[in-house]
Amino acid sequence: MSATEWRQIVVAVRSPEQKRQAAITKAAELARRCGARLTLLHAFSMPYPLPSRIPANSDDILEVVANERRKQLALLARPLRASGLKVDCKVVWDFPSAEAIVRYVLANKPDLLVAESHRHSRVGRWFLANTDWELIREAPCPVWFVKHERFPKAIKFLVAVDPTHARAKPTRLDDRLMAAASTAMRQLGGKAALVHAEDVMQVLPKGFLAEVMIPQAAVLASERARTAVRAAIARLAARHGLNDAEQVVRPGLPAEVIAGAVKAVKADVLVMGVVSRRGLKRSFVGNTAEEVIDAADSDILVIKQAGFKTAVPRRGPTLGS
Repeated sequence: MSATEWRQIVVAVRSPEQKRQAAITKAAELARRCGARLTLLHAFSMPYPLPSRIPANSDDILEVVANERRKQLALLARPLRASGLKVDCKVVWDFPSAEAIVRYVLANKPDLLVAESHRHSRVGRWFLANTDWELIREAPCPVWFVKHERFPKAIKFLVAVDPTHARAKPTRLDDRLMAAASTAMRQLGGKAALVHAEDVMQVLPKGFLAEVMIPQAAVLASERARTAVRAAIARLAARHGLNDAEQVVRPGLPAEVIAGAVKAVKADVLVMGVVSRRGLKRSFVGNTAEEVIDAADSDILVIKQAGFKTAVPRRGPTLGS
């Protein structure tokens, strides 16, 4: 299974007036290494700050604000273009902002969307705003969340997998994750490892709890579940050419195991999957994924299942709607 190489990269620029732009810095290096075209995209919902001279009607206000934001993006793009990158600047008015970005992705079909997350100053943890979570849930292309500007020559990818599908993950999502990491390594350089949290209670046989009062049955069921997990991990690793040293399989709560593995292997990028649950209109990000994304010190690359369809409509709101 192969993944699409990155030839068109879009970076969501939240505040184009700021000089320091970690997402743009990272996306520019990605584009440079991949030979990709870069688009700086700013989506705004409210026209603040208002222009010094306020036009008479709402359409004119939005146009004046959009022009100011385009000038700000052009300033950010100037050094990138001077370095040889092909850079486009796009400003759109739409709401909410996350849906505006998703609609742009639907219309233009980029290979990768880059966005920036932020560290909360009081508690020292990474903080994703509602817009970030909506991009994780609804963007149909891979999303790279930037937490650091640093860009090592050889990137360490850590892929969070669940080959037993203990949490109702669609078949072959793990192969998609591994393929995405392989494609990134081929273009960017680096190496990969995989991590799996061995949460045995999620894979115990049906009816096990009825036997929980029988210690020997509990031991045997636990051993069978652990053996099945290890075998599935070995098969997945073998399909993607990973050796034993590149597999992190530890018992414990998934969020703690995965976040710990990021630190242990000094991963630069954690690759994770997000799925749509049948019967739900929106894609699903569980508590485990949210805890991991918040706690991990690495960048996060989010990959969707095959056939993913966003719940965001292609047509956005209009003034007066």
